[in-house]
Amino acid sequence: MDDLLFRSLGISLKPFDMIWYFELIRDYALKEKYNIKRINNLIKENRLLFEIGEITEESYKEKHRLLLEELEKAQEIMENLSKDIKIQEGI
Repeated sequence: MDDLLFRSLGISLKPFDMIWYFELIRDYALKEKYNIKRINNLIKENRLLFEIGEITEESYKEKHRLLLEELEKAQEIMENLSKDIKIQEGI
C-alpha cells in the first residue's frame, strides 16, 4: 500500500520498485501459463484429433480430463489475479 501512495505522489523508492517489477513479471508469467483461451483451443484440438481418428478414445479422455483440470485451475488463478489487481488499484 505504501508503494501506491508514494507512486501517486511521484516518489520512487528502489526497494518498492523492485517488488513492483517482480509482481509484474509474476503476473505476466501466470497469464501466459494459465491462458484460458490457449487451454480452450487445446481442448478443441484434442476433440478434433479424436474425431478424425488421430488419437484413441482412451488417449482423448485422459488428455481431456487433464485439460479440464488445467482450465479449472487457470480460471481460479485468473480470478484471484483479477481480484488482486482491483485491490491494488483501489477499485
